[in-house]
Amino acid sequence: EIKQTNLLFVSFLLNDLGHMLLSPALNDTALVIHHLGFIGASFICASYRFLPLPFSWLICGEASTILLNVRWGLLASGRAETTAMRVVEPAFALLFALARVIGYGAGLAHLWFHRERVGEGVPSGVVRSLLLLLLAGYALNLSWMRKIVAMGRSRKRRA
Repeated sequence: EIKQTNLLFVSFLLNDLGHMLLSPALNDTALVIHHLGFIGASFICASYRFLPLPFSWLICGEASTILLNVRWGLLASGRAETTAMRVVEPAFALLFALARVIGYGAGLAHLWFHRERVGEGVPSGVVRSLLLLLLAGYALNLSWMRKIVAMGRSRKRRA
């Protein structure tokens, strides 16, 4: 049911967005646009009652955000060079890769293989817009993955 997955996804996004807006260090325009775009997509999908599966894999991708927040907490509290950080950073990178690169990519592939049935009864402009948003979200995740890998490499060189 689209209602439950959307509710879970939007709740997480609103919480994360509020956290970003209240913490100037986390207030990144690309992140705010990313969150607002997916909140809007959730409402559109809920109103047309379509694309429930993507919101299931999108909320799974948010699992990596938990470790990202733990990492941020460690940095903000001066614990950058601790055992906890040495555990959290690679765990975050691995979870991000599994959920937001592999899982999200598999979800997009699934949509592609079932494209004839995606959005039956939904205006084609709405369907195209949402599919483009999903592709843009994946491109953003790939960009972030590159930054995460580069950050991990630079940390290794310093060690």
